Amino acid sequence: MLIDINAYCGHWPFRNVECSSLARLSELASDNGITHMVIANINGFFYKDANAANIELYEQLKAYSGKVNFLPLAIVNPTYPGWESDAVKMLELGFCGFELAPRYHGYSLAPEMLYDECMPKHRAAEVLHLAEKYDVPVRICASVENFRGRSRMDTPENISNDELIALLSANRNVNIMITGFNPTGISDELCKLIKERKKTYFDITQIEGFMINSVKLAMAKVADSNFCFGTGLPFQYAETNMVKLFFSKSFSHPGIPAENIKNVFKALR
Repeated sequence: MLIDINAYCGHWPFRNVECSSLARLSELASDNGITHMVIANINGFFYKDANAANIELYEQLKAYSGKVNFLPLAIVNPTYPGWESDAVKMLELGFCGFELAPRYHGYSLAPEMLYDECMPKHRAAEVLHLAEKYDVPVRICASVENFRGRSRMDTPENISNDELIALLSANRNVNIMITGFNPTGISDELCKLIKERKKTYFDITQIEGFMINSVKLAMAKVADSNFCFGTGLPFQYAETNMVKLFFSKSFSHPGIPAENIKNVFKALR
C-alpha cells in the first residue's frame, strides 16, 4: 500500500494542467505504484461556495471505475454561511475528511478579531472541532505551487509557522495533514509542539528533490512518523517525489510507510 496524501482534480486558473480528471490521475498513480490518493476538487479554492466543488467531486466519483482508490476530502470554507451542515452532508455521502485553504478563502489559522464582534473568532479551529466529533482528518494546504514560479495573480505568501502553532495548539486530538509546507523551515517552537501533539503529518512535496541533505535535514526536524508520501499531482511530477522516497530510505530511516497515515482514515483501518 502506498498512500499519496496530496492530490487534486479540477482546474487551476493560473496555468494549464494536463491531468485534471480522476481517470488521468488514476493512470499516473498506477504507473508509480500508488494504491490510494487523498484527493479534493481544487475548484473549491475559488468558488464562493466551496461545497459546490465537493458535489462535483462526488458526481465524478460515482462515475469512476479506475484501479486507484480515492479518499475524498470536502473543501470547507468556514467564512461561508452554513458550512457546518454542508460539511456534515459530505461525510454522509462518503467523504473521508475536510480540507482547509485559508490563503484562498481569506482567513487566518489563528484567532481573528472580526469587525462586528468583541471577541476573537477562531474559524479554522471550529472545523477541527467538527472533525474531532466525526473522527475524520483535516488537510491544510500550505501552498500549491513553489513561490518562485507562482503567478502574480496567485496568493503571494505561504502559511506561516505562527499560524500553524495557533491551530495545532487549539485542538490536539484531530489528525492534521499539512501539505505544500517545507519541513526544513519548521521553527523550534513548532517542532516542539509537533513532537508533543503527535497526529501531525507533512508530505514531502516541498523538500528539494535532488539534494540528499535536504531530505536528511527535514527528517531530522521531526520524527519519521510525521512524514507521509505525497506527489502534489497534478502540479508536480510523481517521479520526483518517488526519488525523495528513495532518498529517505537511503539514510537508514524506515522510509515513509503507509502505516504513518493508514489509521487516520476510517476506510483503511
